[in-house]
This record gives sequence, structure tokens and C-alpha cells, in this order.
Amino acid sequence: MPQLLTLTQVRDLVQSTVDDIAAWCVAKPRLFELPRPEQQVQFELASRLREALRARTAHPTWDRLYFDATRPRADSDGLPARPPIFVDARQLYGSVASGTRSALEPDIALAVHVLRSSRSTLEVDENGLPTEQAWLPHNLLAEGAQLEASVEQLERLSHACCDGVLFVVYSNDARRKTAVDRREIASWASWQTPLDTLWWTVRHFRAKAR
Repeated sequence: MPQLLTLTQVRDLVQSTVDDIAAWCVAKPRLFELPRPEQQVQFELASRLREALRARTAHPTWDRLYFDATRPRADSDGLPARPPIFVDARQLYGSVASGTRSALEPDIALAVHVLRSSRSTLEVDENGLPTEQAWLPHNLLAEGAQLEASVEQLERLSHACCDGVLFVVYSNDARRKTAVDRREIASWASWQTPLDTLWWTVRHFRAKAR
């Protein structure tokens, strides 16, 4: 018979999964050479969290975690209605039939941001593509604005009884002093530095009662 969880147990499970993902990122430095590393991090986080919840509840078919990898880039207008990973946790708490909350209103929402420094010089081929890296550089200040928009989104969701987690990774393989190093981006962050070229941080947004 599936086991029910408390809010504290779910929060602890989410935190341990995020810690696992942080360690996974450290062990895979080439991940940040991909054009869209945040998609891979999001997929891994969603997959591990789903399996962790299934194992903890002894409910191998539980599947109320939703994942959408089509998050717009920093130069897009606005954010999607929900963060890329969100969980309908009512079944975990044993309250499936209670209340008027829609299955598409998240009880837990997670977002991932990857910030990267680019090379000081960049050569491109005849098609305008970089020859020494697989991705075009992005404006870090614009990425920072997108990050702050996610903070505001998760803050809003917290007032709708939704727990939120924002996981941010900063890869500085180019070893440059960027806006992140100057604290112009994510100034609220307490960074962990497992490698001299990789930083990560996590911020929690606790659900507030209506």
C-alpha cells in the first residue's frame, strides 16, 4: 500500500535530490559545453525526483510530476505560466479529492538556471557558428534578468500555497571576471564552489497559507 508523506518529508526529499543533482553537475563538467545544458539538468532533476518520490511512497506508478523543457531563452518575452518542473503533491499527502485546486496548479515548483562565461575571443565559421564551442554566447545581464523573473514567479507561487526551489549553476570555464563574480547577478545567492570553475546555489520559497 502506498505510504503518505508529510510536507516536511517532501521538502527533505526535494532538497536531497537537488543536492544529488549538484554533485552530478560537478562530476560532468563537459555538460556545460552543450548548447542548452539547463535542459539536461532539468531532465535529470525531474527524473530523479520522480523516482525518489515513487520509492519513498512505495508507489511505483505515481506520476504527478510534470516536466516542460520548452522554457524560453532570456531574450524571449516573459516566462511560461509555470516553471519547467512542477508537482501535484495532493496524492502524496492523501488529499486527492479535497479542495478545488486544479491538477495543473503546482504544489511544488522547481526551476533551473545555468549561467556561463564565454571565451574572451570567439572565432566563427562561414556560417557564423563558433568554432571552439558549441553554443553562442549570451548576455549574462539578460540572463540575470531572466533569473530575477524566476525569483518573482516563485515568490508569487509561494503566496498560492506552492513550495518553490530555484537551482542555479554558474560555469566559469573561461575563468573571466563576469557580472556574476561582481555580484551584479543573483546578489542574494550564497554560492557553493566545489570547483574553481563551477559554482552552484539553491533558493527555497516556502508556501504561504492563504
